[in-house]
Amino acid sequence: MEYTRRGSGRPLFLLHGFCSSSVVWGGLADALADRHDVIAIDWPGFGRGANAAPLQGLPAYADALVALADRLGIASFDVLGHSFSGFVVQRLLCAAPGRVGRAVLYGAGLRVDRGARFEPMDQTLARLRADGPRATARRVLETWFAAGEQAPAYAACLEDGASMSAAGAASMIAAVDGVDYTQALAAVRAPVLVISGEHERSHPLASALALRAALTHGSLCVLPDCGHAAHLERPLLFNAAVRGFLAGQ
Repeated sequence: MEYTRRGSGRPLFLLHGFCSSSVVWGGLADALADRHDVIAIDWPGFGRGANAAPLQGLPAYADALVALADRLGIASFDVLGHSFSGFVVQRLLCAAPGRVGRAVLYGAGLRVDRGARFEPMDQTLARLRADGPRATARRVLETWFAAGEQAPAYAACLEDGASMSAAGAASMIAAVDGVDYTQALAAVRAPVLVISGEHERSHPLASALALRAALTHGSLCVLPDCGHAAHLERPLLFNAAVRGFLAGQ
């Protein structure tokens, strides 16, 4: 698993989602590097790991992150998961609670809501197989931004997302099939911040509210005038929210 590391202080893993890679975290990593040892990873099949064999099943993603932390000599860490990686973080919170200090679930939900998402996941998978990664990235990433393809960050996100492998993309979709943390999160004791964009379309605001309600020590931050790419659409607000939460404020 490829990764970039910068800064000093408490370890923080940044985990990207579908049609994405560690590239999207540049601004956030810069904003946090004075207080944190920021480690932004590329899942196999994405970014610099596009040619790597994909992982199979959600537990494998969580296990891979724990294994990386072990290799780096990190016993405890904070973690932020975007979109798909929100499920990875929930798995970590439930299966490896002693490893996670604070967690951010961003653009995430307890499950993939077939009726609420901009399209059902099985349709995304079918269109990925029919159209390929670039066309899939173009269509999916347009839904990330409140301004769609006119958003300033859209073109760079498209080039990044189009580099994912078809196998990596398919494995990520398959990994969340049937996943539902509605009952499991009540036992989580770590502080968790849920972040959602006002115009979120992958896990709409109702999903963020349900996720917050399922957490014993959760809080919710809704950022205005943005969607699934709030960290790119409203970076100053997003970075401030994450920085404050990780500092215990």
